[in-house]
Amino acid sequence: MAKSKIPQRDRQIMKCPACENSCVKNAEEIIASIEQRYLACQSCPPEPNLDKTGPFKEQPKRLERCDSCQRATLDAVMLDCLRILVEHGLRDARDTLRSVGMPLIEVGYPLAYSPRLGPRSLIIIGERLNKDAAKEMLEQIPEIKGVILSRGIAGMREYGTKPLENELLAGCDLRADIIQSLFGELVIYKSQSRIHIEFSRQSAPKMKILEQICMQGRHREVVDGLCGPGTLGLMCALAGAKRVVLNDAWLPAVQNTLLNLEVNRQILGIEVIEYPETPLGAVGSEPVLMGHARGACEIEVYHGDLSKLFLRARPAGLCLIDHFPGSKTAEMERACNCCKELVII
Repeated sequence: MAKSKIPQRDRQIMKCPACENSCVKNAEEIIASIEQRYLACQSCPPEPNLDKTGPFKEQPKRLERCDSCQRATLDAVMLDCLRILVEHGLRDARDTLRSVGMPLIEVGYPLAYSPRLGPRSLIIIGERLNKDAAKEMLEQIPEIKGVILSRGIAGMREYGTKPLENELLAGCDLRADIIQSLFGELVIYKSQSRIHIEFSRQSAPKMKILEQICMQGRHREVVDGLCGPGTLGLMCALAGAKRVVLNDAWLPAVQNTLLNLEVNRQILGIEVIEYPETPLGAVGSEPVLMGHARGACEIEVYHGDLSKLFLRARPAGLCLIDHFPGSKTAEMERACNCCKELVII
């Protein structure tokens, strides 16, 4: 067990964990501005609708930004990225826009149209990238916020296995998703080189399961045993849970959860947050209480092995296990038998 410290009350941790700048915003501010964030202005040119499968040699040299709002189409940004990769010898004239990688908009939200991008609003994650090209993308393309070299699905697949981290080559990897439910919306930030990617969708299967549980009143006390950045547990708090325990063995996930407590504190009715203990390493074993929030709901945030969680935390009526597909859950299920109900999502 970590040595207990005097609780740090109401400490603000809104600084970005990647760039330490002010790119983290309160949930209310993000949600209020989302309808306008990616809209074209009246002066914006129409979508270029480039052929994503066409070779670079057949694409236009460059697509201009809007003279009025200065925003760019996604095609324009991806074309600029491809040009830089070709110049660095990482792609050739036969490569396509899709070869650049996956574009991740800074705030994920279900859109019925292609976004118009402002400054530092897009993160690229892909293969066959290097630091020199990534640095040039950041310097020459105003819409690029960060560039990540992909090695696979980030995170910790099973306890006891080595976590997989992708490499942030340049810029900042922090982005947010607006999570929608019948009970309202939350903003969930993720360090995207270290946390696996999940897109915000209007008909998310996990959220449908959670909504059914909450509508049946089974969520008064909840344990989110593999919480990641805290999505399911915090949504239970929004739906009226009185006590929520969040736990993860992967430290970056817990750090994102603590950040998301701060970001959503007004929406969740949080009055005070304490940070009693510090982590013992990147992968937790003995549970460490890293955060304790009080207000409309009591929220405890632990860093540790789920099989040991209830040596510290009091069991709850409902335990949620949101695991990697194909992961073994038998040991976790045994550890959670002290809870009245277990739901594997």
